[in-house]
Amino acid sequence: MTTFRRLATPLRLARVRLAHRLERVALVALGIAAGTAMLAAVLGGSLLARDRSLERATARIPAADRAVRALWFGIPAQDAPRRQLDAWAERALRGFGDVTRAMVYRETSVNGHVFDLAAVDRVSEYVHVTSGRPPRACTPHVCEVVQLAGSGPIPQLPGLKLVRVGTARLTSALPFGTILTRESASALVRSAVAYHAPVSPPFLLAEGVNGTAVLPALDFQYRSYVWAVGLYPDRVHPWSAGRFGTDVERARSALSARSPQFDVTAPTDAVAKALADSRVAGRRLLLIGGEAAALLLAFTVLAATRLRRDADATWRRLTWFGARTWQLVVLSTAEAIGIALVGALVGWTVGCLAVVPAAHKLRLDGVTILSHSALSGAGIAIAAGAVVVAALVLVVVLRIHPSPVVFDALAVGALGAVLLALARGSADAQSLVAGGGTGTFLILLPGLIAFVAAVATARLLAPALRLAEFWGRRAPAPFRLAALSLARSPGYAAVAVTFLVVSLGFALFAQAYRETLAQGERDQANFAVPVDAIAKEDLSSLVPVLEAAPLPTFSRLGQAAPVLRLSGGLARVEAPFTLVGLPPDELARLRWRSDNSSQPPSVLARRIAFHAPLRGITLATRELALRVHVHGDPITVDANIETPRGDFVRVPLGTAAGTKMLHGRVPVGGKLVALTFGVTNSGLHGAANGGTGAQAIDRGTLELGRAFPGWIGTNGVQALGGNRISYLVSPQLTSRFRARQLTDDRPVPVLATPRIAAVAGPDGRLPLEVEGQSLTVRVVGTINRFPTATGDAVVADGEAISTALNAEAPGSALTNEVWLSTRDLGALARPPFNVLAVQTHAQVERELRSEPLARGSLLVLAAAAAIALALALVGIVLGLVADLRDEHGELFDLESQGARPTTLRRHLRLRALAVAGFGLGGGLVTGAILSALVVDLVVLTAGAARPEPPLRLALGWPVAALGLVLLAALGGVFVAAITRGAFHARTAGRYTEVGT
Repeated sequence: MTTFRRLATPLRLARVRLAHRLERVALVALGIAAGTAMLAAVLGGSLLARDRSLERATARIPAADRAVRALWFGIPAQDAPRRQLDAWAERALRGFGDVTRAMVYRETSVNGHVFDLAAVDRVSEYVHVTSGRPPRACTPHVCEVVQLAGSGPIPQLPGLKLVRVGTARLTSALPFGTILTRESASALVRSAVAYHAPVSPPFLLAEGVNGTAVLPALDFQYRSYVWAVGLYPDRVHPWSAGRFGTDVERARSALSARSPQFDVTAPTDAVAKALADSRVAGRRLLLIGGEAAALLLAFTVLAATRLRRDADATWRRLTWFGARTWQLVVLSTAEAIGIALVGALVGWTVGCLAVVPAAHKLRLDGVTILSHSALSGAGIAIAAGAVVVAALVLVVVLRIHPSPVVFDALAVGALGAVLLALARGSADAQSLVAGGGTGTFLILLPGLIAFVAAVATARLLAPALRLAEFWGRRAPAPFRLAALSLARSPGYAAVAVTFLVVSLGFALFAQAYRETLAQGERDQANFAVPVDAIAKEDLSSLVPVLEAAPLPTFSRLGQAAPVLRLSGGLARVEAPFTLVGLPPDELARLRWRSDNSSQPPSVLARRIAFHAPLRGITLATRELALRVHVHGDPITVDANIETPRGDFVRVPLGTAAGTKMLHGRVPVGGKLVALTFGVTNSGLHGAANGGTGAQAIDRGTLELGRAFPGWIGTNGVQALGGNRISYLVSPQLTSRFRARQLTDDRPVPVLATPRIAAVAGPDGRLPLEVEGQSLTVRVVGTINRFPTATGDAVVADGEAISTALNAEAPGSALTNEVWLSTRDLGALARPPFNVLAVQTHAQVERELRSEPLARGSLLVLAAAAAIALALALVGIVLGLVADLRDEHGELFDLESQGARPTTLRRHLRLRALAVAGFGLGGGLVTGAILSALVVDLVVLTAGAARPEPPLRLALGWPVAALGLVLLAALGGVFVAAITRGAFHARTAGRYTEVGT
């Protein structure tokens, strides 16, 4: 009992001391609570963002593939009974959810008629009947069906009585996957019509697998059985998705062991990639977790130093009363654990409560999120670790007084660790995506940088205070008192300053990183759609953009620019690029980032401007008649016509042999730009051609019945003067007689990205391969990137590049996009524009901002900045409260010597202002260093993707300045309130100011 009383006494004393020092203990606990709240919020918010990101990525998996399916193919008589197959499959897939059964007789032939017959249980759940009624359950006597696609007769024979009761379309791809969906069925019909192929056979769907599987006439027909479980996006979570691939493999192994004709398909790769992408944001949020941990540690050190004087006095008093050393250690440890435990419990609770409404807003269960993050085993371990670390730091700092040299050595070591890690690339974007070694370093990186900056600031503080004291000897008494007291005892001030450096530096870093990511979202939207909207051909409708609506129709909505987009590469070099042709004036209207090039868009537009309209002979009638006289082999003649709409048609005129009049119907108002000649296989002049065997070559001269002034020949065609040309035509090359263009005499000027521009000749000439066609251009400027073009790009005057390409191969360069600057975006969803694929700038920016990882990252960064500023405010208040308590004797002595209360108040306020000023300066520098280093290293978008264009540091000074002004205002209010009633007159009579 004696031992128990000796142990209980310091614990009881710790409780009493904590209860009688609530004002200071509450501030310490509040700071610890803020740090732990940030940790809990980071854990929960990170999992929230990952969960929504994974859900969205899963939803982007094609509906036909978004399921786990067990497949069996064969003839039942060659394997186990169907009921046994059902039992095996359902047992293997039971863990994934409810199983849907289906089957398909694929391309079955009966009496010479081909048809597809499928069946599914509960057919009404998966189809929409467009005519007739849903089928009843299929039986061997009568099997009712609905037709989903195809055409043709439905065969009838004994044992197979199919009765069509309606038509329908599939509304879900779950039962059959990619076998048949509404889109694939319509595409089948369209492609059959387009290519004059037979229309697909009728695809029939029956109700019930049991009855359809035992149709007598199909006993020995191959069939596919399907057991499908839908993979619903809202049921895919980070804590379970990691097992998805393993579970699929186990199901595949279990079924394959039963029958080799089983297989299991699932989008395991897509889910694994989505899970990996979501982890990237989680790793990046480790920066904020590391920031929270460093803030917690720094605040604990500050709190310990402010409690040290009181703790030392208590130890001395208790030692006089006979307390043992171990009892004093128990007392200090109990106080530290009590403060840390209360603060951590409050903070962890607040952080968890903050996650719940955020989860509710995202339509998620907050309790489930917390159970896998802040309240999981790992989360509770982190909370317990925070308590232990905070308590340990409090005890160590209270009892150990390390030399400043120790901190200098630690700072040098921290700086070396940062430089070494940066040199080894431990925090670049590639390492973040791969996860190799980056996690641990990102937790430590903010704290290491802040520690180095804090020690450097503390080392500069002492000489700065001595200098201020020297310069302030003629200043008013409050200033002299503040400077003298700080200069003579800079230790506590140094700790306060270093904490402010850490907290303000982290606040500025979080705000800068948040603004950088937000600016990155705007830059991505500007890059993807640099105008208000881009209209292009929709591959599902296959309607060319100018066929859907001519350019004047687009112009009624606003400024419309025709744009040509083609792919190309350097001749004989693996260097793919995107060729973009547009009106030069359009460059000045683009959302252009300054680092896209070293020159403004207006200068670039003047450089590439090259007015070169396509020349030709305008046709005034629908009939093109051309008299020819041939001396030599016959050749075919086609006319290449540019239509008024801007596209090209090739009109066969006939075969030129002897003297003949060639005819062809052409569009009115069209422009004849070239005559194309082809072989007739009538001439074998030269038995072999490069080892390829005998080749047909037609040659001779051709006299034309009308003049073609200035026209030139290509690929074996040569103008002889007047109306005569010579020709040598072979199948290997396309021979033409065409109008001379301005681009024949001068290469088209282009802008190119650095890699493309670097291989240009001394005069800037550069041979390109564009869609298989050779083209020589001249590089007149370099751009770092061009909006809408990922990777290397070549940009030219759209009219000039179209002329150059269409002159050699008419129709090879047609406008395939229209860029619009308009406010009437709603009109693009109505005819005639609704058959086009339209991408708007507002839509892209909205999608980027709504991406869960982006929203989560920006929210966590904003919260981190706010909490860091709040902790800075708590640190200022804690320092002032501690000064009033610990220096009560000195302040009373000054008051007794005649110092007015107003003088002492100003003295304390100036001390607080000096500490805050030094802390603000160091915090600005620390925030700038953190932002420059970390943002430059972790170059990923808010959505955890590689940015295009690259991220640029954006400090967001208006918001940062507002936060600092708010901090200054609140700090001033609290300091004034705390010091206002701190002093009062203790002696009567007139006060005299303190002399020198």
